[in-house]
Amino acid sequence: MSIIDVCVDKLVHAIKNGVVYKQYCTALEEIKAIPGLKEQVDELRKLNYQIQAEGDEINLYDAIDDVDSKMDELCRIPEVNRFLEAELTLCRQLQSIDASIHQGIQLDIPDL
Repeated sequence: MSIIDVCVDKLVHAIKNGVVYKQYCTALEEIKAIPGLKEQVDELRKLNYQIQAEGDEINLYDAIDDVDSKMDELCRIPEVNRFLEAELTLCRQLQSIDASIHQGIQLDIPDL
């Protein structure tokens, strides 16, 4: 096993044992405990992804209105809010780690 593999394993272990990931897991279990709720949240997440990925091929106004109305409805449920906030916090943590790695190894890629 290379030093990079060892370090990656340690990083994964640190993330999994961190507060952010534990809050995410707890929030995920909360929405899974309510029948059908995880599926509703996943449908919303799929719609959001489709808007971003297929923006040119769909009517953005209708799609965004659809996501907004579903988001408003689901966000009235405290467990959904906790999950989405925990997921966002975890994603930001992972993005920060990724940015640190890219900056640390000085890849020559232009700013986007």
